[in-house]
Amino acid sequence: MAMDAWQEIGSFVAHPLVWPIATAAVAGLVAFTGGRRWPAIARAASVLGVFGALAWTVALFIGPRVELETVWLALDGFTLTVAMSNRALGALVAMGSAFIALLVALHAVAVGRSGLADHRFHAFLCWSVAGAIGAALADDLIWLLICWEVVSLCLYMLLNEGRAESSAGAAKAFGMVGFGDAAMLAAIVLIVATEQTTRISALSIPVGTPVTYLCYVLFLAAALAKAGAFPLHSWIPTAGRHGAALVMALLPASLDKLLGIYLLARFSLEVFILDAPMRALLMVLGGTTVLAAVLMAMVQHRLKPLLSFHAVSQVGYMVLGIGTGVPIGIIGGIFHMLNHAIYKSCLFLTADVVERTGQTDDLNRLGGLARTLPITFVCCLIAALAISGVPPLNGFVSKWFVYQGCLDQGSPLALLCLIVAVFGSALTFASFFKVITSVYFGPPAMGQETARAALPVLIARGVPMMVLAGVCVAFGVGAAWPLQALILPAARDIGVPLGQISWEHGAIQPAEIGLWSPGPATMLILIGVLGGLVLYLIGRVGHARVTNTFTGGEVFEGTRGLKFAASGYYQTVENLPGVGGALRDGSRGAFDVYRLGGTYGSTLVEMLRRRHTGVLSLYVSWCIVGVVVIAVYLMVAR
Repeated sequence: MAMDAWQEIGSFVAHPLVWPIATAAVAGLVAFTGGRRWPAIARAASVLGVFGALAWTVALFIGPRVELETVWLALDGFTLTVAMSNRALGALVAMGSAFIALLVALHAVAVGRSGLADHRFHAFLCWSVAGAIGAALADDLIWLLICWEVVSLCLYMLLNEGRAESSAGAAKAFGMVGFGDAAMLAAIVLIVATEQTTRISALSIPVGTPVTYLCYVLFLAAALAKAGAFPLHSWIPTAGRHGAALVMALLPASLDKLLGIYLLARFSLEVFILDAPMRALLMVLGGTTVLAAVLMAMVQHRLKPLLSFHAVSQVGYMVLGIGTGVPIGIIGGIFHMLNHAIYKSCLFLTADVVERTGQTDDLNRLGGLARTLPITFVCCLIAALAISGVPPLNGFVSKWFVYQGCLDQGSPLALLCLIVAVFGSALTFASFFKVITSVYFGPPAMGQETARAALPVLIARGVPMMVLAGVCVAFGVGAAWPLQALILPAARDIGVPLGQISWEHGAIQPAEIGLWSPGPATMLILIGVLGGLVLYLIGRVGHARVTNTFTGGEVFEGTRGLKFAASGYYQTVENLPGVGGALRDGSRGAFDVYRLGGTYGSTLVEMLRRRHTGVLSLYVSWCIVGVVVIAVYLMVAR
C-alpha cells in the first residue's frame, strides 16, 4: 500500500503540469532558508527558479494539451482532487506571471537592498508565482481555491515588507482580498451542492435563477477584489501609498490583474452563460472603474498612489470588454489584461528607480531626472504613452478593440461606456503629462541627488524596464503576432466565437466596423514626428530672441530654475462643482467599502452587543421568532 502511494506521488511530481509549480516553490524554499544568511543565494534562487518556471510554462503553452487528475484525499464523501490542464488562456496567464516576475526579480538584484529582506522578498515572489501558475492551470474548484489562497497569503506578506507603515496597507489588502476569497468559497459550496462536481471544464451554468445569480455574483466579487475593480478597489491605492514599488511592480502579474481578469473571463464566458442584466452590470462596473479611478489619479501628488489609481482604472477596460459579450470586445479585454501587466510593471519599476534616486515619490519634490536617469525616462515615457492609449503602442490596440466591442454591441449603455472609456484615456494622458514634466523635466528639486550613475549601473538596472518598454512597442507595431499567437487561442479556448474576426495583410477587421493596420499607421506617425523634428531644427538655425518674463508690465525676476508644483496641475478639476466634492470625499474614504464596512460593522456589533441583556426570557423570545420565520419560509418555498 505504501509502495503504491509512493508511486502515485512520483507520477504526480513527474507530470509536466507540476514542473513549473514545483520549480518556483522549491526556489522559494531555497531562497527563504539559505538567503537568511547569504542574500546572494536568495537572489540567485529567485532568478533561476522563476526562469525555470517561465521555461516550463512556455513549453506548456506551445505544446499539446495535457491533463492531470489525482485524488489527494478521500474522507467521508469529501474528495480533494488536483486537476489541471494547460488550456490556452490558463497557460497564457501562467506564462505572463512568470515572465514579469522574472523581470522584477532581475530588477531587485540590479538595484540591491531597499529595506526589503532579500530572503523574504525573493521567497514570497517565488511562492506567489507558484500559486499563480497553479491557479491558472487549475481545472478543479478546490485546487483553484487552494492556489488562490496561496497567492493571497503571499500578497499580504509582500505588502507587509519594508516600511513600518506598510502593515496597514497589507492588512487592508488581506481583508478585502480575503472577502473575495470567502465569496469564492461560498460560490464553490453552492456549485458543488447543485452541480455535484468540482471540475471547472464540466460546468456550463445558465444564469437565470436566484441560486445561479448568487453563484455568479460571488465569483464576480472574488475576481473584482483580486483585480482591484470598483467597488473592491481601495486596497490597491492604500498598498501603493505605503508599499514598496518593487512589490507593486509584481502586482499586475502574479498577484492581481492577470489572475483576477482570468477568473472573470473564464467564469463569465465558459462556466456561466450570462444574460443581458449581468452583462450590463459588467459594463457599468467597467465604465465606473475607468472614470472614477482616473479622476482620483489626476489629483494625486505622489507617484505611487497615482500609478495605483491608474492600475485600478485600466481594469475597467478589461471588465468593459468582457461585459460587451462581443467577440472583438472580449479579445480586447483579454489583450488589455496582458498589455496592462506589461506597461504597469514597467511604470512601477521606473517609480522604484525614481524613489531611490530622489529619496521620495512626492511629485512636488522631484524634477530634472531625465539627465540623471535617461534610460528610466525613456522607458517611463513609452509605458506612459502605452497606458494612455497612444498609437501605435500596445495599449492603443487593446483599447481600440474594446471600443469596437462597444460599437458592435450597439446598446445605449454600451455607447455611453464607449464615451466614458475614450474620455478616460484622455484623462490618463493628461495625468501622465503631469508625471513626466514633474519628475523628469525642469530644474532639480531642492536637495535632490543629481549625480548620474555610471553607464554599466544604468544599463544593469534598466534591462527589465527596457524589455518591458520594448514589448509595449512590439505588441503595438506588430500587433498581429501576439493576437494570432497568444490572444486568439486563449479566446477560442473559452468558447469565444471568432468567425467575425478576419485578417488581411496584417490588419484586423472586426465585424466590418473598423480597421486597424499598425504598419501603415506607424509609418505615418514616424513621418509626422520626423517632419516636426525637421521644422524644429530649421527654427534653431536662426537666432531666437531671448527676453525676461514679465507680468503686468513688470519684469518677473528669478525665472531661471522656476519649477511649477505638481499640486497645481489640474487643480481646476478639484474645484469643479460636484466632481470636486466627490473627489474630496473619495480621498477621505467616503466610497471605501473597507472603511464603511468597519464603521457600520462596528456599529452593528455594538447594537447586537447591547441586546445581550442576560435575560433568559428575551433569548427564548428571539428563538421563537427565528423558528417562525424559518417555518414561514419553508412553507412558501414548498
